[in-house]
Amino acid sequence: MPDKSTDHRPRVAAERRERMRRRLIESAMIVFADKGVGASIIPDVVAAAEVSQGSFYNYFRTNEDLLAAVGDELSGEMVQLIEPVVGGMPDAAARVATAIRCYLHLARAHRLLARFLAAAGLRLMVQHNATFRYLPADLEEGQKQGVFATVPLDIVLDLVAGTGMAALDRMARGRVPKDYPDQIAAALMRTLGMGVADAQRVASGPLPKLVPAADSLLARAQARVAAAPPAA
Repeated sequence: MPDKSTDHRPRVAAERRERMRRRLIESAMIVFADKGVGASIIPDVVAAAEVSQGSFYNYFRTNEDLLAAVGDELSGEMVQLIEPVVGGMPDAAARVATAIRCYLHLARAHRLLARFLAAAGLRLMVQHNATFRYLPADLEEGQKQGVFATVPLDIVLDLVAGTGMAALDRMARGRVPKDYPDQIAAALMRTLGMGVADAQRVASGPLPKLVPAADSLLARAQARVAAAPPAA
């Protein structure tokens, strides 16, 4: 009988399960980006991950489970990239504009991300997007400071989400100018009540390059897409 103190089998089994789960989530992100979220994609995910359907159901049961898993993981990764940039800004309007710029620049630089987010739609943005959940407090602070017009926050969030989805859809379908995310942020700031000069000020200027970690979902899925042979 093996010595329990040196039996590595539970750890090895847990690591194997985690690798499989990561593989399935990567595959789901790629398939959702290609096919959207309307139809059942489980057979496509099983094929892309090269696992049996029985193995798949040890981890996920439905499209919704997959979508939530991909959305939650991507959301966490984006917060880790964006929060250090905006967290120390004392100006609420600058935080809002910079967060929007960072979010859209990430999508512009990683077209797979833009395609997935555009395919997933507003529900994912609102329910499984930690970046989006930071906005209400900053928007409310900006209104109290008189920087933004006093409009019900639900309406403001709808405007931001709708504009963001339209921008993601455009980036998913083709190339846009390098400053497209900045133009969107400036336009949104004007919509929220800022003057042209102030909106341009908070939506311009250099941003640090946002580079996902090599072991992140976004980097792994992007690498798989880049390595895949071109479609016949």
